[in-house]
Amino acid sequence: MNAWNLIATGPGYTSFLSDFDTTFWSAVLRIAEALVAAAPFLVTGAVVAGLMRGLIGPERLRRMLGVGHWSGPFRAWGLGVLLPICSLGALPVARELQRAKVPSGTILSFVLVAPVLNPVSIIYGLSHIAVSTLGYFAVGTFIVSVGIGALWNRQISSKYDNESLEKEKVPRYGVARMAVAGDAAARSLVGPAFIDYGLALLAVGFLGAFLPHGVLQTGLTRDNPFAPIIMGVVAIPCYVTPTDVMMHFGHIVQDGYSLGAAFALIILGAGANVGVANWLRRDYGGRSVALFVTLLIGSTLVIGLTADRTITDGQATTADHTHAFDPFTRLHRIGPNEANMSWVAERVEKEMRVDEKYGLALLGIVMLTGITLALLGDRVSMERFLVDRPDITAEGTNKKWDPVLSSTQLTCVSVIGVLLFAIMGLYMFYPATDEVLDEITQIRVELYSAVTEGDIEETRRRSAQWKLRVEKLPTSLLIRTGDVTDSQRDSVDDVLYSLQTLETTLLQGKQKEAKILIDYVEKMHRNCRQQFRTGK
Repeated sequence: MNAWNLIATGPGYTSFLSDFDTTFWSAVLRIAEALVAAAPFLVTGAVVAGLMRGLIGPERLRRMLGVGHWSGPFRAWGLGVLLPICSLGALPVARELQRAKVPSGTILSFVLVAPVLNPVSIIYGLSHIAVSTLGYFAVGTFIVSVGIGALWNRQISSKYDNESLEKEKVPRYGVARMAVAGDAAARSLVGPAFIDYGLALLAVGFLGAFLPHGVLQTGLTRDNPFAPIIMGVVAIPCYVTPTDVMMHFGHIVQDGYSLGAAFALIILGAGANVGVANWLRRDYGGRSVALFVTLLIGSTLVIGLTADRTITDGQATTADHTHAFDPFTRLHRIGPNEANMSWVAERVEKEMRVDEKYGLALLGIVMLTGITLALLGDRVSMERFLVDRPDITAEGTNKKWDPVLSSTQLTCVSVIGVLLFAIMGLYMFYPATDEVLDEITQIRVELYSAVTEGDIEETRRRSAQWKLRVEKLPTSLLIRTGDVTDSQRDSVDDVLYSLQTLETTLLQGKQKEAKILIDYVEKMHRNCRQQFRTGK
């Protein structure tokens, strides 16, 4: 046996040395997919960090998060629930809170909850998961994030965090506040933070290179006591967006797989990443990171194992399999003609959603601006916009258009603004069910044609498009009617399973069998369409 087989082995895989293309380009593809998925959330995190610097200010942030009071981690948990960001998008906000001299344990409570429970993920989760089950894990997330934050404040923060003795300068009028906010937002994605993002993405690539294809298709059932541990090991280096983790959570719950594995994926996959650990290592040392990792993994596994023993939902056994976690692993095989950047770019572009395209473009603009500002250095400084006292108003400013807002007013405006933005985003990202079904009609025709012709690449592309749209149906219905039935959720799962079966059959070279499966896919589609046409 080749020694490399111990690192990565699976269906169709021989060894690292003999299949270098699959190993290397699987890593590149997973990194590219993670970057694209993170782009909208990274931009949101940068904007929030900028607004904290320019509009709210460090003094108000400290008051808002209860600095010097035991309630700090609880308040940070509440703030995290309101912001639609991912684990990477939480880093620029965390660095801004750190700059404002907020205790590091309070910041950790925010970092652990914001990517998991926020307006977008909660709405998405309610459309896929029973309220009682989602509530159980929301409580578990609260215990982990607030508990770790409180312990960290007691053991670490008091030793390393220094209180601010000087009153920081603040922007003197409205235009200055916006200029400072823009400058802070652009700079938040460069410098030391860039290393944190890079390490997080490299960890995703490492997982995509060496985690065997198909290894997570079986074994993550509740009759396997090691399922939470297995998922915990996989989740630590992986990156999952708030919406994707709720989708995976929904599949696990509905198919009867291990709820402990689901909780491990939520906390360790969506809530934390290698970048967070590197930030803590840089500022607080290796021993502090070891404490954080121990507390995080230990509490996650305890709550996860408890869930498997107390919540009954589904009867999946080790004989069952799922494709929900295939995006975390290496690809089955990458041919010589596919081992290049153009293939990676084409594949990622085919799977990109509209919000990801705009997010990636905005991310490029923000990072380019940040790099330019960093290179210019002191030649572009915000010092001229800052004053020692917040009540000093520059001459010539009109108080009618430049009002002074209290901390409470700013907080209310910010919260309402974020919620309105999240609601608008939800309605744009999840169009009406009729619109989604109309889009599926055209995709369906193209998919059947590709299967008939034996075109594997076109089949995979059309199947991915169909899956993406059919997964939107429960959430689309929920935000418009407030209710999604079990039969509607099941009909979506049936379509997803039929598409995966069709795609797998064609990939195995069984074109005749794939043609026969078209009728099965069509039957599942008609049932799903009927469920959502009549369920409005």
